Amino acid sequence: MKCICTQENLLKGLSQVSHVAGRSTTLPILKNLLITAASDGITLSATNLEIGVTTTVRGKVDQPGTFTVQARVLMDYVSLLPAGNVTLELDNNELHVTCAGSKTTLKGLSAEDFPVIPRVSDGIRMSLPAALLKTALTQTVFAVAADDARPEISGVLFHLNGHELTLAATDSYRLAEVRLPLTTSKEEQRAIVPSRSLSELLRLLPESGDVAMVMGENQVSFQVESTELVTRLIEGQFPDYTQIIPTSFTSTLTLDASQFTKTLRQVSLFCRSGINDVTLQYDQDMSKLTAANAQVGASDVELPGSLSGNGGSIVFNWRFLLDGLAVAGTEEVALQLNDEKGPGLIVPVNPSKVQPPFRYLVMPIRQ
Repeated sequence: MKCICTQENLLKGLSQVSHVAGRSTTLPILKNLLITAASDGITLSATNLEIGVTTTVRGKVDQPGTFTVQARVLMDYVSLLPAGNVTLELDNNELHVTCAGSKTTLKGLSAEDFPVIPRVSDGIRMSLPAALLKTALTQTVFAVAADDARPEISGVLFHLNGHELTLAATDSYRLAEVRLPLTTSKEEQRAIVPSRSLSELLRLLPESGDVAMVMGENQVSFQVESTELVTRLIEGQFPDYTQIIPTSFTSTLTLDASQFTKTLRQVSLFCRSGINDVTLQYDQDMSKLTAANAQVGASDVELPGSLSGNGGSIVFNWRFLLDGLAVAGTEEVALQLNDEKGPGLIVPVNPSKVQPPFRYLVMPIRQ
């Protein structure tokens, strides 16, 4: 194997795949990336057996071949090379990397031991604007359960139905949902995509262009320009969350998102450790946030905004509120409420025409 490409192109390709390489001690090959030099270019692949990422790098192939080397070592080394051509040449099961006046030899493993990254050929195909999908993932992935105690909520639900793709995530204390429009109607299908895979996809998504998606029975693939990510799906039934979202509300607080965020951070300094509880009191005259901690003190801060409907009081986890505000994407948000026992719903106020419909539900802390 012998191939030549620019340092810039090689580094870009390595940065897209190297993060996926595993750290397995039982399977050392997972620390490596697969380099394939063929007539159609130079292909780099990495996998941790859950996620597989493959990208094609432009270059000249003098001699086709395959080999694997440690992903992190190769990327770190190439990042320190000067701009110019980089030559990769395999000789006696060693990869020689030559650039300008430097030459380095990397040990590796045979490509025959590298796991096969599957292709999703059968399934529902669709195309989505990359920027729209990036926004939708940013607004949902954070709400996924942090552990795998309940596998069915350790990923994001992708629900295809007609001209709409709904993304939803929950950890059973809060729920984030985004609805994306589709240009063509699709048959109904549900899939739960692991959050780790979607976090990796977020790294790959550009600000423009389209993403080709294929949703299969057990796997889903995302094609972004010359890079493809394939991931397994989570088995199980995602909760029917629509039953817990109220169909109507008795109170709506319209708040400046930036000021709401600042006030939450201010009173959070006085929350009880591990509970993160803040009390929201609201009526027609004034709304305020309060928190108290026997060891630290107490805080009582007015919250500018307008109220439509009834007054009341409710206790929330301030971190959950903050997460929703961070991704709402508008200057103002509406916090819709019923009583101290029911959930609160955050929705953006006056979103732009390119923003997909988003809503974020937070369960209260019951005293």
